Amino acid sequence: MEEIKGGNEVTQEQLDKVVHFINKKKRIDLCSYRQSFIFRHLRSRMSDLNILDSLDYITYLKNNPKEIDLFLEDLSINVTHFFRDPEVFTAFQKGPLAQLISRKTKSSLNLIRLWSAACASGQEPYSLAIMMSEALGNRSDFVVKIWATDVDSEALEKARIGEYEEKDLKEAGNKILEKYFKPVYNGKYSVKDSIRKMVRFEKQNLISEPGLKFIDAVFCRNVMIYFTREQQEALFGKFYNSLNSEGYLVIAKVESIWNKEMFVNIDPYNKIYQKAS
Repeated sequence: MEEIKGGNEVTQEQLDKVVHFINKKKRIDLCSYRQSFIFRHLRSRMSDLNILDSLDYITYLKNNPKEIDLFLEDLSINVTHFFRDPEVFTAFQKGPLAQLISRKTKSSLNLIRLWSAACASGQEPYSLAIMMSEALGNRSDFVVKIWATDVDSEALEKARIGEYEEKDLKEAGNKILEKYFKPVYNGKYSVKDSIRKMVRFEKQNLISEPGLKFIDAVFCRNVMIYFTREQQEALFGKFYNSLNSEGYLVIAKVESIWNKEMFVNIDPYNKIYQKAS
């Protein structure tokens, strides 16, 4: 039991009611996240609003639906932009991706399958598609398939529409913007069809549902921090089983993999791992 500013206490039962309400409204399973993490951010939001009781906070959520988005943003859930940490994309393209394309070419298996796990509103998988297009250039002998999964139906719908504000493209640069996007309205930009057709969006709960198969690289960044150690280890095992031999796993710089029997760290700075043989 922890105290909120003002001396009132928030119990686990009250916390569970807030989590259940948000789960129902946004279809985001916050129960999968570390409860201490959720608890801390709940206290912070309530303190900012000078609300001393979680039931009053639920009432506030009902009357102010945008507060749910603010709470989720405070958790950094579904907060992303194109080419987030651009050096990671550059390092992956120059190293692992170049090697992957070379291996595929030699074996005449010119199909590359990527998985953007917890893709939010689509910025990461579309960034991967652009990276693939840049890496392959004029080669037409390759087929690229990118699976993009998330538990949030609303975020996935936005991703399928593929329209973004200029702030989402701050790391892309003018060259990428002109080549792969087209202006639509109100300062927004739409992903061009050549990129859109590479990506398939599907709803999936990373914790409770099976992983994909025959994947060449998994990108799962800024997600592990919300899970318990046990959940993280289970997820790494799921990714291991999803990857082809010599496949790659990319996680966030603030995240780590402990099981060296599953993955070899080939780029410690950018947190790029390769499936152990």
